[in-house]
Amino acid sequence: MKGAAQVFAIVGERPAVCTCPKRDCVRHGDCQRCRDYHLHSRRPWPPYCERQPNWFKRLFGL
Repeated sequence: MKGAAQVFAIVGERPAVCTCPKRDCVRHGDCQRCRDYHLHSRRPWPPYCERQPNWFKRLFGL
């Protein structure tokens, strides 16, 4: 398991409202299923709600 995948697999906090922009996703609102899916995907990235803002959003505060 890669380092980034381990970090977001441990996180147990759930946002009050699902912030994922993919409203038609079958895992929308179910954070644990979403984390498991992303953990075992081809490119293990954290879910949208647990990602750090990219440089553009940090610079302009979007």
